[in-house]
Amino acid sequence: MIEVLIIDSQKLLRHLNILLEQEARCQPKVCGLRLIESARDHGLRMAARLRDFEVEDRLSLIQLFGFDTETFPLAVNLLDRFLSKTKVQPKHLGCVGLSCFHLAVKSTEEERHIPLATVIRIIQHRFTISDLRRMEKIVL
Repeated sequence: MIEVLIIDSQKLLRHLNILLEQEARCQPKVCGLRLIESARDHGLRMAARLRDFEVEDRLSLIQLFGFDTETFPLAVNLLDRFLSKTKVQPKHLGCVGLSCFHLAVKSTEEERHIPLATVIRIIQHRFTISDLRRMEKIVL
């Protein structure tokens, strides 16, 4: 019994070390966050604060559906990379964030997929499934 616990704890420690090494790659780059903060589009400012609200919304979806722990950092990473390369109006941020979330779910959750209509209904955004699919193609 003790041997099994020791082996399990060693596996857990190895897994934690691997995740710790990967953590640095999942963190947003400071230059990207500065770009988000300074971006302007038609006088509407895309602030890091809006990005943070979007990330919090995605975290609540991850928790609601009980997705894997790898899904959330991947979704945030996709969102940050996209926002650092593209100017996004605040009104489109919800669609961008949800498309990044859905791409992360598709890549990490092999056996569990949620219908897009359900997710859109839950978050109460005003875009359609086709809008979301178009945005996924843009993000990729």
